[in-house]
This record gives sequence, structure tokens and C-alpha cells, in this order.
Amino acid sequence: MQFMISSKLASNSSPSLVQALTLSAAGDRWDMERMEILGDAFLKYSTTIFLHYNMADTCDEGDLSTVRSKIVGNLNLFHIAESLGLANCGIVSTRMDPVVTWTPPGYQSAAMVGGGIVEENVVELDKEMVGWVVGDIRGWITREDLEKLRLGEMTEDEMKVLARGRRKEHKVGGVKLSDFRLVSDKAQADCVEAMVGCYLLHCGMENCLDFMARIGINLSSTSRVEEVIERRQSREKVIMQTPQKDAFCSDHVRNEKAKLQTLMSKLGADQIEKITGYTFKEKSFLLQAFTHPSYGDNRLTASYEKLEFLGDAVLDYLVTCYIYTNTDADPSRLTVIRSALVCNNMFASLLTDIQLDQFILHCTPGIYNKIKEYLDDKWWDETQPAEVKVDKTLKQINEEDPPELDMVEVPKVLGDVFEALFGAIFLDSGHDLSVVWSVYRRMCPTHLNVLRGMEIGMDWNLLVMVSRVLSQDM
Repeated sequence: MQFMISSKLASNSSPSLVQALTLSAAGDRWDMERMEILGDAFLKYSTTIFLHYNMADTCDEGDLSTVRSKIVGNLNLFHIAESLGLANCGIVSTRMDPVVTWTPPGYQSAAMVGGGIVEENVVELDKEMVGWVVGDIRGWITREDLEKLRLGEMTEDEMKVLARGRRKEHKVGGVKLSDFRLVSDKAQADCVEAMVGCYLLHCGMENCLDFMARIGINLSSTSRVEEVIERRQSREKVIMQTPQKDAFCSDHVRNEKAKLQTLMSKLGADQIEKITGYTFKEKSFLLQAFTHPSYGDNRLTASYEKLEFLGDAVLDYLVTCYIYTNTDADPSRLTVIRSALVCNNMFASLLTDIQLDQFILHCTPGIYNKIKEYLDDKWWDETQPAEVKVDKTLKQINEEDPPELDMVEVPKVLGDVFEALFGAIFLDSGHDLSVVWSVYRRMCPTHLNVLRGMEIGMDWNLLVMVSRVLSQDM
């Protein structure tokens, strides 16, 4: 699979690491935003696999999502950036201004007469300003105030009172600190994601996982979930999880061959494999992927929820890699295209296009009725002019329900089963991403044509362009 990340260490990775730590506000020729998107997708993918195996007794998607957000969420990533000291020594956050921001090697802020460093004192005073935005005190003091603080002519308490008074009277001051940079929590978290993307791009998956373990996201099979949440660092080689062998709930049901055969016959496994072009080595994965939580007759496997959680992350990562390596699109365009290709509504449309919706095992009449209404609405759309189809596809990308058809909605179960199917293929193939990608390309041959439209350089709204390409397949 040519677009997949190289496993070899690139010789020119150092400049890219600088790029991963350069914010767009710096106005440089490069920034970290594209790498951040790649790193975000890999963090989601690798963490999802870790939780799939380390929370084996949990089948609830909500529980899995909650724990994942604790690991890959901005708050946790900010704490990692804070522990690395990125804000003070790594992140390039402002434009180059030799008069204000440049400092020669060995430079240190002016020392106070009574001991201490002036700028460090200002930072500490800023922390004591309860209810103020971080760094806000700089806007209400002047260089003269700093000189008085340095000489001992003004106490720290007097400076706080002075800053509060000026803020109340809107008497703006303004100083810039040479030793410190004001970087938001989210920007620091984004830089951690960009660093992950950089290591992934230039060092491969295994080395990227080792890097993640060193900064506090140790997703080794020997780690516990609690240790990852606590950001315990490790310098040991990350040991990947051994692929799951089957989807059976227990050893007892694993021996119920006759029951499995009956369920596979009800499912129509042979037809599903013919449609997808993929033959499952372990049929229990396929059974789980099409089992709705309401279907009580299947007691051999769990429902599709956990596979859906896994498949969503796998598809998101693969599509992100493909877009990243096949276009130079700016971050906003890249995000829009990815969102269009991996949203639940689009997956629902794809599942019904190849008629896999008829194989879902469930015991809820409401699901059947919703799917029927959705298919009737979709059939009606196919008879409409191209402009109407584009508008409807645009709403699908945004996951909006058409206001003129309030009673018709896209059943979530359709997109969920689509994701679960690819989660099942991922496990059955032994975590082989190339196999998953080949099945996706075969099942969705026209959806990646979106990239061709991007290369043309169309001037109109990108979402409209995406919807035109996708509507050709509906």
C-alpha cells in the first residue's frame, strides 16, 4: 500500500520536527497544522486498538469513548506538553522580531536587587491574578513598572494593585517578555499531536509508538489503562497486541459449532463475503459485525458496538493517511475531505448502495421501519435533478437531516454496521491495514475521486465540490 507511512527513519526528520512545533501564528513558510491532523488520527487509531484489548470485558461504546478521550483529549496532551516544557523551549509561536523576541545565547532577564529574575516574577504574579486570562497582566504594566520592581522601588503586591487599577480604568500598558512565550493550552496539545505525526511520517509506526511511550502515552500490551491515563513514561520497546483469534464470548460457546452454523446461515455469510470480496478466516467476526444489540438469538458473540468503535478509528486513520500523502491540501480542506469520507451518514449510504443493510440481525421493528423510510427517500433522491442531489449530499456530509423531511432520518445502525464490518476485517486479517484498505477501495471505488477535484483547483465552496463528486455514486 504505497500511501502508508514508511517504516524507515528519514535522514531529514529534524527540520520536520521544527515544523511540528511551529504555530501558524509564527508566519513561517511552514507550520504544524497538517502534521497535527495526521498525529490526531494515529493517536485515535493506536489508542483504540489498545483499549480494544485492554478493556476486553467492556462492550459499551460510550465507556470506550470516555476512556479514549481521557488519553487523546486536549487536556491530557496539554499536560504532556507541560511536562516536556514545550511552551518555553520548543514551540515557535510568534513572528520573528529581532528587537522584541530574539535573545542571544546565554541571555537571562534582568536580576532583581533583592534576588530573583524580573520576568519570572511577572509570570508568578500573573498566576496570582484570579479570574484573569493567562498572560493578561502584561497588558496593564509598563517597562517603567518592571524597572521599579527590579530596583525594589515597587513591591509585588503594589504591582498587582496597580495592574488591577489600570485594568478597571482601561489604561492599557503592555510589555513583552523575552524569556517567556504565551502559548494556549490547545496550541500545546496540538503540537504534541503534530510531533506524533512527525515521528509517524519519518520514523514509522513502531518508532512512533516508542516515542509516544517516552512522553507518557505507553500503549504497549504490557501497560494497564490506569497507567496510560496517569501518563507514566517508559523507555522500553513497545510490544504490540497479539491479534484477536475470534469473537466468541467464552470458551464454552466456542464449541457450539452447530449453533454457529445456524446463525451464519441466517446471516447469509456467503453473500456478504461475495459482495465485499473478502472471505473471513474466522466467521465469528462477521457474525458479530452484523449483530444488533437487540438480537438475543446470538449468544455466541457480543453485538457490533465494540467492532464499530474499532472500525471507525481504522477507517479514519486510513483515509487520513491517503489524503495526507496524495494531496498538498491545506489543513481546513484536508479536514473537510476527511469528514466527508468518514462521516456516519456517508457510511450509511455506502452500506445501502451495496445492499448490505438487508443482512443486519436485529429484533427491533423500529429499525426496519427507519431503514425502509430511508431507502424510500434515497430512491426518490435518485430521480431528482443533479442540483438537488448535490444539496442532499451536502447535508449528508454535514450530518444534517433535511428540514423538509422531518420524519426521515439516516438510521445510525447503518453507518455503525459499516464501521463494524471493517473492524471485523481488521481483526480477521491480523491487523493488516493493507487488506482493510483494499476492501474499502473495492467497496467504495468512486469516493476517493474527491482528490481529483482538489487537484483541479476549483474556486467554489469545497463542500459543494465534494458533494458533487460523491453524489455521482448515489
